[in-house]
Amino acid sequence: MKKLSAVLFFAAAFCVSAEVLPEIPYYEKGAPAQGNVEYRNQRCKLHLSTPDGVKNFPTIVYFHGGGLSAGSARADKFPAHFDRSKTAVAIANYRLSGKGGKCPDYIYDAAAAVAWVVKNIAKYGGDPKKVYVSGHSAGGYLTAMVALDKKYLNTFGVEPEQIAGYFPVSGQMTTHFRILAERREKDPSTPKFMVDEYAPVYHAKKGVPYMVFFVGDGKFDYPARVEENALLHARLTRIFGNENVKIVSIPFGTHSSCGPPSRAMINRMVTTGKML
Repeated sequence: MKKLSAVLFFAAAFCVSAEVLPEIPYYEKGAPAQGNVEYRNQRCKLHLSTPDGVKNFPTIVYFHGGGLSAGSARADKFPAHFDRSKTAVAIANYRLSGKGGKCPDYIYDAAAAVAWVVKNIAKYGGDPKKVYVSGHSAGGYLTAMVALDKKYLNTFGVEPEQIAGYFPVSGQMTTHFRILAERREKDPSTPKFMVDEYAPVYHAKKGVPYMVFFVGDGKFDYPARVEENALLHARLTRIFGNENVKIVSIPFGTHSSCGPPSRAMINRMVTTGKML
């Protein structure tokens, strides 16, 4: 596991020169419908920031955290570590568990948002071959699921390999705890730990797209969060031979505090085109 041995990357004060387009519905007409469609139409929108005066720019699709049951993407609160004068950023809302959404609605929502960007970013001046996907915590889980279980992007006519890179930050790589909580509402005997089709690690295989897993420090991040990311990384690299998969641990990083330096590294990779 790669660890940052030098100084961490703290917040950068970027001079933002960008246009923000809020509340764009990302489910296109005729898209497959599942779950609560009324809630989907209300919730499933993204805010798009595009850089002024830049052509063929890269785009980061970013998913917020909140345990799949809380959180929100806001047009006035883009991640501070992404330089929006050089790259487009799409922050997407998705259906929340317990508020009208349930598994696998939010995974399909994440895939629909990514597919919309791939299909439409050229209209705004972006390069559809330079689309990257990231998210923190629950957003990291969604990032990994979209990358590794191709049925979600395939539903919307996109292949996972069309994405230039996936950067999950401190995401759960076993079956998400909120999904198990949904099941316990019907069956109290449902265990608190499971690996099934809703676990990114379940979908480890050969031939995956470029991925970098970002995690905190094993002493400070959520219990077992670093280890389950390391397990998935080991399966993808050592068992299936994927050489384009990396893992970075942020020294002394907690679940929350590993986010800013991770996003700063993601920004550097996306804006320079130089991957780890």
